[in-house]
Amino acid sequence: MAYSLSPLEQDLACPVCFEIFKDPVILSCCHSLCRTCLEQIWRGCLAGRECPVCRQQLSEDHLSSNLALRNKCESFLQQRKEQASDTQRCSLHLEKLNLFCVDDEKLVCPKCVLQDHQNHSFWSIRKAAKPLKEKLEPHLTRLERKLYIFEKCKTLNDQQTVYIKSQAQNTENEIKEEFKKLHQFLREEEAARIHALREENEEKSQRMKTQMEGLNNQIMEISARIRELDRQLRDDSLLLQDFERASERAEYTVPDPEPDFGVLINVSKHLGNLRYRVWEKMKDLCSYFPVLLDPNTANTSLSLSADLSSVSLSAISSQVPDNLERMSAYRGVLGSEGFSSGTLSWEVDVGESKDWILGVAEESVSRKEPHIAVPENGFWCVWREDDEISAGISMSFTESLGTKPTLQKIRITLTWEKGLVMFSDMDSNTELYTFSHVFSKTMYPYFNNNSTHPLKIMPAHIG
Repeated sequence: MAYSLSPLEQDLACPVCFEIFKDPVILSCCHSLCRTCLEQIWRGCLAGRECPVCRQQLSEDHLSSNLALRNKCESFLQQRKEQASDTQRCSLHLEKLNLFCVDDEKLVCPKCVLQDHQNHSFWSIRKAAKPLKEKLEPHLTRLERKLYIFEKCKTLNDQQTVYIKSQAQNTENEIKEEFKKLHQFLREEEAARIHALREENEEKSQRMKTQMEGLNNQIMEISARIRELDRQLRDDSLLLQDFERASERAEYTVPDPEPDFGVLINVSKHLGNLRYRVWEKMKDLCSYFPVLLDPNTANTSLSLSADLSSVSLSAISSQVPDNLERMSAYRGVLGSEGFSSGTLSWEVDVGESKDWILGVAEESVSRKEPHIAVPENGFWCVWREDDEISAGISMSFTESLGTKPTLQKIRITLTWEKGLVMFSDMDSNTELYTFSHVFSKTMYPYFNNNSTHPLKIMPAHIG
């Protein structure tokens, strides 16, 4: 504003935009304004043209440039630019500070040397600044790396935020489709499910918004420090004058961001066993699956059925975020629920698939690096390649269970306390293989399909 300007700047400032005149024009009332400012004011004026300063009515058909004022403004701007780019000068002698006094650790000009620094040692500014630069440059590198990490995390959060919205919409559509199959008296249950979904969508979207705000704040802070350090590293005089503060600003110990676990919509909670949960009202119309698939863990190459009971290899990779739960390195998907006690049994129809892995996996298995499905890596599984069935015993040993071309349905039984995982051929009612292990972690059903033919979890019979 005008009151914050110097007297000269006030004389050279446009009364409309308060900036130094740009292409000033002079009116018949002798007031001058920027040509652009005046044209913008007059463009929306319906009551005739008047001077914005004195309100005098004018009749100008042509705006005359104020050449003298324009030249004065250009001269002033050039002078200000040169002053801004000039090196710092001695406040006492108004001469350039071009030496560094080693004894007093300060910048001095030639007159300072003669007056107060006789018999002192001096360095050039470049030599004096070099060790300080060497101390600060690693900090700059670390800050730039930290900025990269924060921006990478922000990108993932952006993807997850968009995906949460699509998950919410798709899940809502599936819920509505399920409820269309029910009678009118179940509509209240439908409304309750949709309300729960929308609440979770709102809560998790708000959660992501809060995280995004935090990341934006950290990124702004780190960026500001980088710009400040970069400016000081390019200006040796400025660095030598304020090295202590530069060192403090270079130290930034805020820990790197870690993506949250469980930030996506819990689709299984809303869609899983949906009909069974209203069993008391519509028992005979419902199918109950003892195990359901968790789409948040599914590899992008897999396609899951709408009711989360089957999985097959897809021709097109799905566009989903690489969240922490997702098995990115291999074509696997986990069950939606983990178990750390009791006995759980489920049956899988392998159909025409000739390339699959079935079993259980620890919750802590690596999901971003490829691993063989053996106990050493947290998996207790059997698999099929063509017609050969094998059990993954260890990294160095696989036990063949024979050739079984007619194998169609497999029952898997996990008895957590006894540490048993049993695989059975349902059609012949014979045991395929049993693992024995002392479990200490939560175990999840595990499915891996390298075929377009689906693996189907079979519904359980409810008496």
